[in-house]
Amino acid sequence: MLNERNEAPVWKILLVDDDPDFANILKIRLSKEKNPVLDITICHNLETALQSVRGNPCDLVLLDLMLPDSSGIETFTKMKAEARHIPVVIMTGLDNDQIAINAVRRGAEDYLVKSDISSKLLMRIIHHAIDRHRIKEKLASVTGRLRKTNLRLEKMALLDPLTELFNRRGLQQAFSREIQLGSREGYKPLVLLLDIDNFKQINDTLGHPVGDILLKEVAKRIRESVRVSDHIARIGGDEFILILPKTSLQEGIHLAERIRTAVSNTIIYVGKTETIRITTSIGLTPVYGEISSVDELLAIVDPLLRRSKQKGKDCVSYDEIETVPEGAPPVSEADRFASVLRKGANFFSLKQPIVDLADFSVIGYEFLSRLNNGGVCMPDHFFRIAREQNMLTLVDHHCFRSCIAAASRLAPELRRHINLFPATIVDVAPNGVIEKLSVSCSARSYCFEISEQQILGDPSNLIGPVEVFKRHGISIAVDDVGFGNTCLESLILLEPDVIKLDKKYVRGISRDSHIERTLRRILKVAEDLGAEVVAEGIETAEDLDILREIGVKYGQGFYLGVPA
Repeated sequence: MLNERNEAPVWKILLVDDDPDFANILKIRLSKEKNPVLDITICHNLETALQSVRGNPCDLVLLDLMLPDSSGIETFTKMKAEARHIPVVIMTGLDNDQIAINAVRRGAEDYLVKSDISSKLLMRIIHHAIDRHRIKEKLASVTGRLRKTNLRLEKMALLDPLTELFNRRGLQQAFSREIQLGSREGYKPLVLLLDIDNFKQINDTLGHPVGDILLKEVAKRIRESVRVSDHIARIGGDEFILILPKTSLQEGIHLAERIRTAVSNTIIYVGKTETIRITTSIGLTPVYGEISSVDELLAIVDPLLRRSKQKGKDCVSYDEIETVPEGAPPVSEADRFASVLRKGANFFSLKQPIVDLADFSVIGYEFLSRLNNGGVCMPDHFFRIAREQNMLTLVDHHCFRSCIAAASRLAPELRRHINLFPATIVDVAPNGVIEKLSVSCSARSYCFEISEQQILGDPSNLIGPVEVFKRHGISIAVDDVGFGNTCLESLILLEPDVIKLDKKYVRGISRDSHIERTLRRILKVAEDLGAEVVAEGIETAEDLDILREIGVKYGQGFYLGVPA
């Protein structure tokens, strides 16, 4: 504050000391200061000082710890509790110097020994104490605002701004917590996926503002239909996903029907007389297996949502295998097989050695997925069914997980080759894939094989995920490379560490000079790319000899070792 002439600031000082002579002498010394001007109030006991602070706030307190009604560190504690935003400087005699030091550790700005006090020293300490305290107050204020801003930004990062439901990131955090809680308490949540029927048509006809209003209304009705413990997210244009903890499938079906009915009561008015009734399609399923990501949740439940669309929309589809009542018609074999694929419990892995053709030492293994469904079911069959049921990414997840489990049992120095569909690599966050790798061995021991035949469309879509894998030390192989189906663009863009020759173009190479000449050209491409070459499908000694002769370094096939 300023004095009346506005010439210099006035600092109000509360001097608390039980020695009147010392206090008056100190006041006289300090009163001589002109910049700033010191307005000094004297109190001789703690109670009077506390009353003064309450009724007449000051800029600084000079506090003697030994007072008639209080002594020691307790004096400072009581004063600081009342003067939380006022700097306190301790005055002490030589015999209680340690108590003053303890007070500084608890928040006092500084301390003085009475016998050493001079006007110059005291003014310097008062200046520093007030300036330092004001800086700390400003810093605390800025820090508090920053903390609130960070909390607000963090909340915004987890929420969909239109509906204020979780976004994908927020749902992932909630799902991770539910997985941890469920593993402790022994339950698996349900997942529900809801899609607004004909939403694109509504957007195109009535405009995006109407579409946004509809999305907010649907979000509101979903929120009103579920429990506080349920987690809701909007993850796409008109798709909502719910995680339902501690819920039986039958309870989930009732909840899904309640949501469907609540949303179907939404009416959009077009003009004065025409109306549009909003309907939804819903898929519902338990969370099977070791699923841990939102991408996997979507892969599980999306086929059931598509089934609702196929049945005419405005309905709920779920895994009938779980709920078929006694006396009901038998479940079709296709539905039964789809249920097996969805659960993922029956997948297992075999491994086939990859051999150094120079000395026939095993450098690693490729892990091959199989399905136990009353007999061994091969990938060509169950992946075909998975593609028909729109579950390709889900089934690839199950295969990947079973291969990782089997690969963890290998010696650390051996390479682990594991297949991934290009669609899975594009659909699933690469870090989510990396997190599933076994912690018992380095990521550098893994090689992800991407089938050349499965790369549809622009291979540049794979560049981003592949670069993430490589940064973590994971090798990349382009599999099934052959002169009849190879896209040179894929090899150049992905820059694989390994090129695996398709067995169709290895078998019989000893009898077909055309195959040999073509493979020599592929070896030249591999050399230019700096990639190793593995020949698959080696089944005879004659083929092996030719491959070694033309410079193929690694191979696998029944002649070198069968899957086991």
